[in-house]
Amino acid sequence: MSVFARSTVGIAAVAAMGVATIVSASTASADISVATSSAYCVGTAYTVTLPAADAAVLQAQAPGFFQFSFYDYSYVTQLNTHITDVKTYVAGKDVTLQWTPTGTGQHQITAVASFDPYSYAPKIFGSAMIDVVQTAPSGASCAPPPTPSGGTGSASSIPVIGGLLSSLSAQK
Repeated sequence: MSVFARSTVGIAAVAAMGVATIVSASTASADISVATSSAYCVGTAYTVTLPAADAAVLQAQAPGFFQFSFYDYSYVTQLNTHITDVKTYVAGKDVTLQWTPTGTGQHQITAVASFDPYSYAPKIFGSAMIDVVQTAPSGASCAPPPTPSGGTGSASSIPVIGGLLSSLSAQK
């Protein structure tokens, strides 16, 4: 085989490996959720949740990685800001963390199976844009709703019979 032919085969192999790396480091879309609030405000802490099923998908895309990094991408500054220390993956468990926005405008939360937000490592992007404001507009609140104590808290939110259902479950 000529030197040219061997070079061409080598270049093709390197290119194929590069494509395989990019394809295997695909970006997934998940439902990274942020605690519901009538307004998201600078300086207020919100709970971010990566559901267990989505965490499992992300971990499966990055075998050997059992820790995730979370980033806040600001469309105003066009920067990824590291939200918190890495979070360890535990099979079957949601991954939760606290996020406190530091700037206004649209933000998107990203989970990455890497310590580098710009790497080709598998990523999961939050499915929704979050509009962050400096202060809550009239009639809105920056505070997320309080976490219900005991149970799921879902029965009490049902109109008309919610109170009855909650009292019955409390009598168990």
